[in-house]
Amino acid sequence: MTLEVKVCGITRSNDIEKIQKLDVDHIGFINIERSKRNVTLDEICSLKYDLIDKTMAVLVVEPENPYEAIMKTSFTKIGNIQLHSLNCSDLKFISWFNQYYSPNGLNITKVVPITGKLTDAKIHEIVNTSLCANNILFDYEKDGLSGGTNTQIPIDTAVKASKLVKQNYPTTKTTLAGGINLEYLEEIYDKLHYFDRIDINSGVEDAPGCKNIGEIKKILKLTNEFNN
Repeated sequence: MTLEVKVCGITRSNDIEKIQKLDVDHIGFINIERSKRNVTLDEICSLKYDLIDKTMAVLVVEPENPYEAIMKTSFTKIGNIQLHSLNCSDLKFISWFNQYYSPNGLNITKVVPITGKLTDAKIHEIVNTSLCANNILFDYEKDGLSGGTNTQIPIDTAVKASKLVKQNYPTTKTTLAGGINLEYLEEIYDKLHYFDRIDINSGVEDAPGCKNIGEIKKILKLTNEFNN
């Protein structure tokens, strides 16, 4: 298994120029008003233009309904979407719509926020969502919201959540997010094999949206060693 790396919260063209030269699999653009790294759809289109490999782009949104999600992917022409909202019925509708109206399809990542313990309701949510999405991203939940908390999920809880996905739907990928930095990755190194991808954002920044390329390189060195 190869552990993929996504760098999220990109806001600057010069960061794209540097990051895409590294061994990174995905680059995320956030279009969520409450985020400190929010960029408009027009800005995302401009930033995506700087990408040599456009398939690296991930559109991160929190739509009120599936139609808004479809509109935003259509506007930006990004084939990977990360959803911080919506339910399984909405995801099924998006998948159905894109099956008939999007020639290249759409890869859906659904964020499932978790804290220190998996309740029965959360277990049910994880299993159901695994059927409807290509990838499940686990992020820390704070005040009922996910993303931007710079808080790490207790690793044993995250591993249990990932196992639930794989036991029920082995082809659905899992992503570990939430305040990930080099120190945390070194601490949980022997448990990284439970995940398909890590999502790094606030843990590799000098300020919101301003990536520290040196810190990203250190993490990539660790993941390269892990993959080899």
